[in-house]
Amino acid sequence: MRRIATILAHVLATTTVVACGGKVTTEGPEPGPTTTATATATGPAPTVPTTPQPPVPWPPGPDAGPPQVDAGCTQPPKLVSQGATCADTWYHPCGVPIGVDPSDGLTEAECAIVCGGGAPGPGRYWGCAQHLPADVPGPAFDCFTCVEGRRPEGYVEPETFGTVAGWLAHATDLERVSIDAFQILQRELLHYGAPIELVESAARAEADEVRHARVMGVLATREGATLSTTPVTHGAPRALVDIAIENAVEGCIRETYGAVVAGYQAEHASRLDVRRLMSSIYRDETAHAELAWQVHEWALAQLTEEEHLRVSTAMSETVTELARAASSTASWDLDNALGLPPADQAQKLVRGLRVHLWMRALAA
Repeated sequence: MRRIATILAHVLATTTVVACGGKVTTEGPEPGPTTTATATATGPAPTVPTTPQPPVPWPPGPDAGPPQVDAGCTQPPKLVSQGATCADTWYHPCGVPIGVDPSDGLTEAECAIVCGGGAPGPGRYWGCAQHLPADVPGPAFDCFTCVEGRRPEGYVEPETFGTVAGWLAHATDLERVSIDAFQILQRELLHYGAPIELVESAARAEADEVRHARVMGVLATREGATLSTTPVTHGAPRALVDIAIENAVEGCIRETYGAVVAGYQAEHASRLDVRRLMSSIYRDETAHAELAWQVHEWALAQLTEEEHLRVSTAMSETVTELARAASSTASWDLDNALGLPPADQAQKLVRGLRVHLWMRALAA
C-alpha cells in the first residue's frame, strides 16, 4: 500500500484550488451566508383523535417536493437507530416538518428541527442529511454527532453549538479524549505483544494530542467556549478483534478523514490562527493515520477469517455513514472562518479516500 501521506496529499490536490487569502475558488458564484430556515410547526401537537395515517413514501421522486406534514398526526419523531460511529437516524411518521426542505441541503436550524423535533438551538448534532436507505418507512434524517477524530470506547459526545466557539470546543474535546485513546492503545498493544515500534508510535501520537488539545483549547476559550473535562474510563484490555474494529473505524476511517480535512482547513480557513494550527495538526494526524493502518495490518494477521469479516463490515458501514455526513451543510460563516469543506468538497474528499485507500483495503 502506498504511504498514507502520499495518498492524502493526492486526495487534497484533487479538490478545489485555493485562491489568495484562503478563499475557495469555485466554478459557480461566490457562496454567500446560508439562509436559516424558520420553523413554523413549534406549537403543541393536536389532541383530537385521528385515524392512523399510512407512512409517507420516502425517498421522494426527483421532481417531488418535500412531503407535507399531516396536521392531524400526533406521533412524535422516533430515534430509530443510534449510530455507533457518529450518526443517529430520526424518523418522522407525520412527514417532513413545516419549514424544512431537504432538496437543497439542510441548514443548522432545519437540522435542529428534524433531529429530534425540537426547536432550533444548541444540541448534540453538528449537521444532518436525508436518510435515503429503504430501511425506514418514511421521512428520516441522519443526524451527525461528529465526523472525524479518534474517540475511545465509551466516549459520550458533549452538547455542541453551531458556532466557531462551539466547533473549536468540540474539536478540543476530541483532541483531549484522543490522549486517552492512545494511552489505551499503547497498553493493549503491549498486552498482545505488538512490535515495539507500534507502541512507540502510539506514545508519540499521545504527545501530539496533548499539544493539540492545549493549543486548540486556547483558541476555543478565547472565543468564549466552555471546555469539557469529563474523564475517560480506562478498562481492562479488550479482545483483539474489538481493538481491531475500533482501530479500523476510529483510525483507518475517521482519523484518516480527519487528517485530510485538517489539510483542507490549513489551506482554506479565513482565520490565520486556524490555518497555522491546522497545518501542524495535518502533519501530525497524517502520522496518526499511518499508525492506524500499521496497527490494522498487524492486527489482521492475528485474527480469524470470521473476525476479518467483522472488521471489514464495520469499516464499510463507517465509510457509508461518512459519505452521508459529508453531504450535510454548516453555515457559510462557520465554513469560511474554519476552512471546513462545504458539502461538494467534503464529498470529493470522501470519494478520493474511498477510491485510493478504503476500497483497496477492503478488497485485500
